[in-house]
Amino acid sequence: MNPAKSEQAGAPVRIAAPAGAACLAARGRTLVLTSLRARAHPLAARIMGNVGGRRAGAACLAMFVLLACLLSAMPARAGLSDTLPAGTFLLDSSISLSQLHSRYNDQGQKTTLIDELKLYEPGSGLQGTLIPRAEVNYLILINQLQYGVTDSLSVGLGIPVVLNTSVDLNMEWIPGDYQNYLGRRYSEDDFWQWAGSMGQPRPRDWQGNRGTLSDIILGVRWRFSDHLPWLRRQQLRTVLTVMGALPTGSPPPPEELAGAGTTMWDLHSQGELCFHLALERTFFERINLGVDTFYEIFFRHSYTTPTGSKNPLLLTLAPYVGPSYSIDPGDFAGVALQIEGTIIYGPALATWLSGHDAARAEKLPPLLSASVMYKYTHVAGSDWQSQSAIWDWEKEKLWLPGHKNTLWFRVTVSLLRLGIPLRLYFAYRNQSWLGGRNVRAADVFAGGLQLPARFW
Repeated sequence: MNPAKSEQAGAPVRIAAPAGAACLAARGRTLVLTSLRARAHPLAARIMGNVGGRRAGAACLAMFVLLACLLSAMPARAGLSDTLPAGTFLLDSSISLSQLHSRYNDQGQKTTLIDELKLYEPGSGLQGTLIPRAEVNYLILINQLQYGVTDSLSVGLGIPVVLNTSVDLNMEWIPGDYQNYLGRRYSEDDFWQWAGSMGQPRPRDWQGNRGTLSDIILGVRWRFSDHLPWLRRQQLRTVLTVMGALPTGSPPPPEELAGAGTTMWDLHSQGELCFHLALERTFFERINLGVDTFYEIFFRHSYTTPTGSKNPLLLTLAPYVGPSYSIDPGDFAGVALQIEGTIIYGPALATWLSGHDAARAEKLPPLLSASVMYKYTHVAGSDWQSQSAIWDWEKEKLWLPGHKNTLWFRVTVSLLRLGIPLRLYFAYRNQSWLGGRNVRAADVFAGGLQLPARFW
């Protein structure tokens, strides 16, 4: 399953594939399992050489045996069709930095996240125009645990934690009409002095969500082509992945002008119930080509309406919107195309991981591989419901049906061939190069590590 695909307003958030760019497991062929003998490792032999240390030595040796068996069974590639070998755990931990500073409007033009606000004073005309050139940054820690139930069936758990969210408003002021009683046009300071007389403080940048849980993700992946001989004959691997989000995230604070939440909808990363069907094939023993189709569902949620307790001039909505309102965000649907290849196979050292067998080490994942993915996502329009139809429409205009084009780049460094049970990956996701319509354009930098384990 795949962390890199998490499109958090920043960060990945899916159950992640051990060496690929899929959501929330290891794929490919299952190789011959072998064990590591006591004499194969000097430290193990030394520990076993005394009576007092035999129990510790046996435990240490058992761990070596299990890890060697696990790694010799791990696939040499990563792609959209990976599942873990039966009985294998995979811990994936990553950090994502999401940067969001623009959106695409209904005409496909890149514009600010928040519309400009024209401000009028009764009898004095246009005071000026406020343009918030806001920038939102999310720093997210994603821990994922996957388990191979069988060689073709894996389950996963993803726990995203938002370490910090910052919202920089970057307010810009364009003066309005000439004010006769001032003898000049309103400056920005003039406006906020006037707003202060009405009880409205000047908006400040916001920081929050420190160590705040997002929605927990549960996933299952089944490579059903393993059970269909005609697909195996064509060397096609087909996988069904289903993911669901537990509502553990937090909505944005209602009285904050620039607050941000941590739910799947706030992160705009993936749906709350997701269905993915992927097809993949290997060419020339070095390249994986895959296609993934998906449909992701969001459910309706209710929110508390701001009362204006902190921002009486800008956020006094409850009198006409009502004490609460609800949003049906609209579903995601689309297709992704991925190509992945081996860049450097690297030396296959006869280490303890391969039972000191160079031939077995050759079957471990390559030292350096890379993948590129293009993803098209259709975004359905959002439905807002409150006591004010006018307010509902003003909000819905920002979330009309649209689409986003996403590019993913990922590099994986596997140290298994060198005798080190560790894989590192670095990923970049871009939504601002290819444009879109009625969506936010978030770019994400991510890096993580993966550790395999087996306990029986």
